[in-house]
Amino acid sequence: MAAGIPRVDCYIGSFHRPLQEPWLEAQGFGKGLILFAIPSHGIIFKCMAKGDPVDLEFGAFFALLRFVQTSLAAQKITAVRVHSSCPEFVFAILNDGPQLKARRGRRKVLNEYQSRVDTELVFIQPRQNKVWAAPENFPCTPQNQPPPLRPQRTGRPRVRFCPIQKGIVL
Repeated sequence: MAAGIPRVDCYIGSFHRPLQEPWLEAQGFGKGLILFAIPSHGIIFKCMAKGDPVDLEFGAFFALLRFVQTSLAAQKITAVRVHSSCPEFVFAILNDGPQLKARRGRRKVLNEYQSRVDTELVFIQPRQNKVWAAPENFPCTPQNQPPPLRPQRTGRPRVRFCPIQKGIVL
């Protein structure tokens, strides 16, 4: 990484939750939830997903990196520090664990993202993981600064209500 370029602190997390509605379970909705947060930009992301705990954490990690490269492309973010509370995930990446060796596609995606964005991975205690923080604890965009995300209005359908979606399968 070039000197003087700050890293953007990002947080990832995932968990399994019980489904409260039997109809949702019958429809195949996932019990997992992946989350990422970028507090400096006031961004929190949550999505339902299926997979074991480490799969969910990888899903949150890849979703974060994709978001940084696509939706925040105008910010020209070249370095991120990703904080995770899942030791299995952190050690799998840092030690080239079986979760990467068993799934070659996962290793390929990881290498592709890391070739574009300098990524540092840090293990933190769950109580320090800001992905679990309430949205009101995130900063808002200052009054004299433009928002980091700009909606593209041309060629896109109007915003409309959609029923609950099943999420993603990891």
